[in-house]
Amino acid sequence: MKWQDVAGLLSPTWRAASQCEACGESFVCGATLTGCWCGEIKLSAETRAELRQQYQRCLCRACLEKHADHPAPDSLP
Repeated sequence: MKWQDVAGLLSPTWRAASQCEACGESFVCGATLTGCWCGEIKLSAETRAELRQQYQRCLCRACLEKHADHPAPDSLP
């Protein structure tokens, strides 16, 4: 394992950019030893399964947020 790979686990600033498989945009994965920003985005089990079938690699935050489980408009206060 390269030192950049180890450093990337501590801070995304040491990680090389990836390309989002859905939109093609370049992004840097936010995963570290303490977790990943994609864990902040609420996705149903069904949505996660569909995304895993459709894509092999990570998606950028914007594309994941498009699939996020948002409350129905009529359930908002």
